[in-house]
Amino acid sequence: MINCTATTNCDTEEEYRHLPTIIFLAIIMVLFIFFSVFGNVLVVLAVIKTPSLREEKSNYLVINLAVTDMLNGATVMLSTFVALTTDTHTVPYSLCNLMCAANYCFIISSMMTLCFISVDRLYAVVFPLKYLDLITSKTLAILIAESWIQGIIFSMVPIIEDWIEYDYYEITCAIQWHKKGDNAIYYVIVAFILCFLGPGLVLGFNYMKILREAKKKMKIWAVTLQTSKNNSVKKKVKKESASAKTVRSLLIVVCAYFICMTPFSVTKLIKVSSQRDIISGPVNSTASLFAFASSVVNPMIYGIFRRDFRRAFQLIMRKRQSENSVTRPCRTSYALDQSTNT
Repeated sequence: MINCTATTNCDTEEEYRHLPTIIFLAIIMVLFIFFSVFGNVLVVLAVIKTPSLREEKSNYLVINLAVTDMLNGATVMLSTFVALTTDTHTVPYSLCNLMCAANYCFIISSMMTLCFISVDRLYAVVFPLKYLDLITSKTLAILIAESWIQGIIFSMVPIIEDWIEYDYYEITCAIQWHKKGDNAIYYVIVAFILCFLGPGLVLGFNYMKILREAKKKMKIWAVTLQTSKNNSVKKKVKKESASAKTVRSLLIVVCAYFICMTPFSVTKLIKVSSQRDIISGPVNSTASLFAFASSVVNPMIYGIFRRDFRRAFQLIMRKRQSENSVTRPCRTSYALDQSTNT
């Protein structure tokens, strides 16, 4: 039986996690934390240090997504790792509120950023003549600010309403929907529509139009390439092909996000609709791991499907290795000098 406190979800009378389970989950969390922080730092550095990536305005939204995922790894995942390895059932009240708010803020900010990226790509591919006028640095700054403002607003409501408890099986502080009555139901309906369903529909609509337009353009350029020997035409076709690959990689990012977040969202909706905790412990834990995975996969997708990011990653790593190789002999020679002097 689990010891119940004000910040512990104790509805399900299941056994404690066994040591092999804790070790297995801890290894997964260590990998998630490392790759979410390291991978997303690499994405940010790639955009900042590579002129061609820096010139693409949409990549500032990619940076925002990477920062969100990186913070998720460094805060929420880290607190989950600590709770998991200590096998705790209690979390200090203030820390519990903070971690839950951060978790929901990052989830909402990520979803809104993906939505805004789809809008950016829609104008770039379908309405290229309007793109430069509408998608300015100021517009992107407003969109990035909006993604965080919406995340902060929706994450503060559970703190104000005192809905948050530590859930042993989710391995994180979460809203206990089944305990909190009608207000929690109204909140989750509004949050689901504005932060998940609405942006999801916008994403689907935008990428359908983008893919249709991209397919149409590639057919036209394929015919043009066969009938023309002009180098400028070949360059244009190459540019269109690169744009299509960018859209493909972003679409994969969106699909990966929905795959990772669906178990998390479905378990939450079941808890709200049932008004009691009917989700088993292992299912709760698995849903949490899937949600955390959404912060890990994006750098891998960029590295696999985008040649420009892959090259940038390689350059950063090579530069880092060369700096280390230069520093090491200096330290060795300094140590030899010191030993000679003594």
